[in-house]
Amino acid sequence: MNEDWSCLGEDSKDPYSQICTEAVENEDVFEKFKKDSRYTAILEHVSFEQGKEYAEGILQYDVDVELVDSFKDNDLIGGSTTFNYQQPFGRISPSTLRYIKNALDISYFFGEGELDKIVEIGGGYGGLCKTINCLCDFGEYHIYDMNAASKLQEKYLSNFHISGKVVFHSEPEPVEDIDLVISNYAYSELGEKLQDLYYDNVIKNSKKVYMILNKGQVSREVLLNRAQEHFDVTVEKVLDFWPPNGYLYHTTMVRK
Repeated sequence: MNEDWSCLGEDSKDPYSQICTEAVENEDVFEKFKKDSRYTAILEHVSFEQGKEYAEGILQYDVDVELVDSFKDNDLIGGSTTFNYQQPFGRISPSTLRYIKNALDISYFFGEGELDKIVEIGGGYGGLCKTINCLCDFGEYHIYDMNAASKLQEKYLSNFHISGKVVFHSEPEPVEDIDLVISNYAYSELGEKLQDLYYDNVIKNSKKVYMILNKGQVSREVLLNRAQEHFDVTVEKVLDFWPPNGYLYHTTMVRK
């Protein structure tokens, strides 16, 4: 990945950037971008079997059919591949099940209190933003991503009623007074310079942080050792479904 200009690095010839751009510019592509191989190489590749495990995890929370139906709106746009997971889910995509599980875990971690300003580093097509909004009415939701992905997020989320203001960033500019920072995989896939920028401009300014870290470009210990100055850090190691990632490190941080 390039680090010379922006959020997550971008190459105009990169297949993922290409499909994001095509989906923004072409309605036919947008209607089925979630099935495009250039997109599923990065996102939307959760298997049916993996979805069953996420579904089992979701059932540990108090969810009803009405809430599940609001989550399933995520499958109405972009050509999601869906399967029947029985009640209370019915037909739903395994990727949406992962978003639901992540959103419920995040909501449980944050706990009681006003969740006004959320920042997500690496936002996919906006699915987690949409899913979290089913659980809470935030005031602002900031998404940092490469320019092509940001434009797709903006187009995708425009199809839903999002209660708060969504702000799209294509450069790692500072945001202050953050309630919660989220980054599932993206932060650990950055190079060291971008990680430093995000830590100083975003992470350090948050009350709480929820991350899923994978192998990444930089040792996770670099982040964890640095974060201990400002946060109480908890790390849970879990085996990922996708062997190239090895173990995942579910990491939560609470401001000291």
